[in-house]
Amino acid sequence: MMSFPLVDGRTIPAVGFGTFQPDHNPAAGVTEAVLKALEAGYRHIDTAWMYGNGEAERGIGAALRQWGGKREELFIVTKLANAHHKPEDVAAALDLSLKNLGVEYVDLYLMHTPVAYHRVGKGDDEWLTVRSPDGKPEIDFPTMRRYDLTWRAMENLVTAGRAKYIGVSNFSIKKLQKLLNTANIPPAVNQIESHPYLLEDELIEFCNDNGIHVTAFSPLGGKPVAAVAVNANVPGPLQHEKIKIIAEKNGISPAQVLLKWGLQRGTSVIPKAYTSSHIIDNFAVLDLPALSDEDMSVINEIRKGQGEVRFINGVSHWGFDIYNPGPEDPTEEP
Repeated sequence: MMSFPLVDGRTIPAVGFGTFQPDHNPAAGVTEAVLKALEAGYRHIDTAWMYGNGEAERGIGAALRQWGGKREELFIVTKLANAHHKPEDVAAALDLSLKNLGVEYVDLYLMHTPVAYHRVGKGDDEWLTVRSPDGKPEIDFPTMRRYDLTWRAMENLVTAGRAKYIGVSNFSIKKLQKLLNTANIPPAVNQIESHPYLLEDELIEFCNDNGIHVTAFSPLGGKPVAAVAVNANVPGPLQHEKIKIIAEKNGISPAQVLLKWGLQRGTSVIPKAYTSSHIIDNFAVLDLPALSDEDMSVINEIRKGQGEVRFINGVSHWGFDIYNPGPEDPTEEP
């Protein structure tokens, strides 16, 4: 199975199975889909506590129990929630995820974003986000500005053997540089949105130069839940005419074109799918011939006509943009 090397010589499977925004009941829908994915051959499973406040993780845990395969065959990824960034909360937050998943360790634990929320801190809802009357999360600015301290607490998880690797998601070059300047354990992975409308060439190059593998989420584009959706009315790259032409020419699906393009750029990809045909179709990309240099060039040029499009951004409920910050970045120290 195709994989990419990580910092110490271990590898991450090139095609993973994403569980963001399940189409059905969060836990039951994930269980059914993950079982289909495991049966199709996927061994890289990606999730996060924030996908339903642990519901997606619990769905995966149920799928793993039904599957009954060997834990060491899997590469399981989950993420530290925004409301769990206080250093003293990090270890307990991973405990929640491990219990949900029914495993003793995760292969990769990511800081979901460099944005911290206040958490309830008491009662049955103690791990949930404090929200204002309009439903938006209350930002914990002091904790958010010290994501390097959150990272230090995550490093302890590796020492304890509860996470084989740690990494980040939605991190810019500037924020990666801050971590690299202070980290004892550098991030193994940066998981970012990337597809032909959002190449992120400079960020990927920086990661490659610093030994940080890049995983592309939303490699097919798409329209996520409203809270983090932007450009919701823009048709995704699956619908782009040039992608359809390349797919027809090569006798493959548009989704396979996009996934193959991502793999040939050196990024692992974690497409989401909830139907058997799409799950199998996405994984089959591993056995397909490489796209030609001409096809790769055409795909790389799509953005020039389309313009850069990001489909996932919490700016509407954060009040600031972590991807294109203004002169004063509220996630950094004043």
